[in-house]
Amino acid sequence: MSAEVIRTILQDFPGEIEHGPGASADEIASCERELGAHFVGSFADYLQAYGWLRVGANDIYGLGAKIQLWCRLKEMTLSERTEMYPPMPPYLIAFYNDGFGNHHCLDVRDVVDDEHRVVFWNHEAGPDQHLQLVANSFADWLRELIAVEQS
Repeated sequence: MSAEVIRTILQDFPGEIEHGPGASADEIASCERELGAHFVGSFADYLQAYGWLRVGANDIYGLGAKIQLWCRLKEMTLSERTEMYPPMPPYLIAFYNDGFGNHHCLDVRDVVDDEHRVVFWNHEAGPDQHLQLVANSFADWLRELIAVEQS
């Protein structure tokens, strides 16, 4: 189970970590319906086990109780799709803002090895941009975030 992988990754971080109690199956299903996606692999496990996450100063979007408005997965993704320019395509699920208006996103068009790939959405590159692959899974992306934070 990748929730255990995520737990192991987080144990390696020496700084402060905050997270929720995990999102319910109903919360996850509702979000999937509204965003037109089905979460799989490590991201699905992350939502179930943690709901949302703060690693040091890094807020990772999610679902569930005690979550700040700017970290709500559904609301932030819908905002990027409808209120921002260029609008984010419907196959991207924004889960992390880099602080400059760009997002790390799940690309839900394909599932490879029971995972969605993580790509970089550059808000200045236009609607037809070439998406940069960042990681092969949410767990791989989180591992890299932890490594960067520790260096």
